[in-house]
Amino acid sequence: MYDFGSIVLTRFPFTDLSGGKLRPALVVSRNNSRRQDVVLAFITSKPPNPQIPDSLPIQPSAANGLKVPSVVRFDKLATLETRVIAGKLGVAEPKFLASAAPVFFGVFGFGSL
Repeated sequence: MYDFGSIVLTRFPFTDLSGGKLRPALVVSRNNSRRQDVVLAFITSKPPNPQIPDSLPIQPSAANGLKVPSVVRFDKLATLETRVIAGKLGVAEPKFLASAAPVFFGVFGFGSL
């Protein structure tokens, strides 16, 4: 099973649902053993755009399995069945996950409560 904070490789759908691309994604849902789906955040190797505040850079490491500096886009989420995940690359470091919380919750308006 894929726990919160896992970095997985999956076919991530395009936002217009015209197709998808195999890419890494961050598991952002919890208690995944009780469901068949997981919620994932898109990871890209494109440099961060300062005009998109809903993203956070993540550096490659042995722990997370990423090969190049990347960006987690918390404004691009997908709910996918676990069976379409190709595999687990690694796990995001706790320090990254802690810094990601305000960005993630800010996307949905929970950051201003």
